[in-house]
Amino acid sequence: MLDINQFLQNREDRVVYQNSLISKYNLPLLTVRTNYPGENKNEIIANNISDIISHEIELLFEGKIIYRELIHKLEGKIHIFIINDTPKNIKFQTMYLEETHILGRCVDIDVYDCNGNGISRQEFGKGKRKCMLCDDLAFVCGRTLKHSHNEIKEYINQKYIEFKNYELKAEQLSSLLSDIALEGMIYEVSSFPSFGLVSPLSNGSHNDMNFFTFLDSSFVLKNGFKEMAKIIYSALPLDIAFKKLRIIGQQTEEQMFKTTNNVNTHKGMIFLLGIAISCTARAIFEKKEFHDIQSIIQEMTKDILKDFDKIDTSKPLTHGEKLFLEHGFTGIRGEIQNGLEVVFKGSLPIFNKTLAQTNNFNLTAVQTLIFLMSKVMDSTIVYRHDFETLHEVKTQMENIFNDGGIFIENSTEFFNRLEKEYIGRRISPGGSADLLAITIFFYKVHKIFDNLKVKF
Repeated sequence: MLDINQFLQNREDRVVYQNSLISKYNLPLLTVRTNYPGENKNEIIANNISDIISHEIELLFEGKIIYRELIHKLEGKIHIFIINDTPKNIKFQTMYLEETHILGRCVDIDVYDCNGNGISRQEFGKGKRKCMLCDDLAFVCGRTLKHSHNEIKEYINQKYIEFKNYELKAEQLSSLLSDIALEGMIYEVSSFPSFGLVSPLSNGSHNDMNFFTFLDSSFVLKNGFKEMAKIIYSALPLDIAFKKLRIIGQQTEEQMFKTTNNVNTHKGMIFLLGIAISCTARAIFEKKEFHDIQSIIQEMTKDILKDFDKIDTSKPLTHGEKLFLEHGFTGIRGEIQNGLEVVFKGSLPIFNKTLAQTNNFNLTAVQTLIFLMSKVMDSTIVYRHDFETLHEVKTQMENIFNDGGIFIENSTEFFNRLEKEYIGRRISPGGSADLLAITIFFYKVHKIFDNLKVKF
């Protein structure tokens, strides 16, 4: 039998302790506890739900959590957070979590200001929370004992099962999308001729990497892409998800450099494919159409050019940062902010049309690369050479594409000569190569998208 007096004493002690933490840090405090009925709050599912939602709080307020603690007594598991943010912003974010997360209705997330006063939903023009099981107010159903404890527990148990099924789907989808991303990278580096890029036949214009360097690097990136897809296959706000993706991207970069002995094989690809995979996962999570991926990219990265406002010139600069400071060149960030228009409205239709004409994946990849080289403001070419060389390459490839590209008579001999010329001049269209891999990724995703939506 539960000692009700001890239960009430635990609750009173917790409130006193919470107020002491607020006084100590002079910051808002947040608590997470499962809204579980009955006197025994220490059932496994109830405690697991408290842990799950506390992890979501960590994602929401990453970098702002000053202190956290778990209290586990007769009330069950209660997670406490001290957060360096305004009480109203914390409450706003947690209301979103309560309303969108599968388990959101199963928990109480309370927010207190620096004076220990609770922040209510009414301050945001919202009414009191509704009952889990009906449209009545939760506190009314609680007072009148409208629903039995067993009914409420059954609801919570079913939501927990639903969440575990969601976790399984997230694992399966993230694995599938990372596999497709890996295919895109390998198909890109395997195509030839490639006009100065690394291929199975040549190191191209590079003396520090070869085909096998790219294979090693590609395989090591897969886990990072999987984590990115898993993070965003959720209701996590896009701006917060994007910050998390960038952290995973930095960790993935470190793995790449470790594998390649500090050779930059895929830095741009990590950025691009990470966004492509993530926004595809979000579209599937929200049961949207394939064409909606582009708008999700635009929404998630709408502030991406603000990166250039925070350039620290006292530290080593990236290619893109140097080009922006010297020429105002936005490069791939500009393409991303535009929703990868050059892919969705350009290279992807070209890829589909060419493959239907040739039934040859390699020739299709080469034709698509020619198109991209004619359109893309390729930072790799500019960084290695200058804007004049980029203009020359774009004009040359535009003329080749307009003349038929791979369908030009004696194209193989012509392309092989051009390949040798580009290698001799150390021209390497790395930005276009990255977008070719993205094109192949979206080609493969598009073919199975409707089935993905149904399954996930």
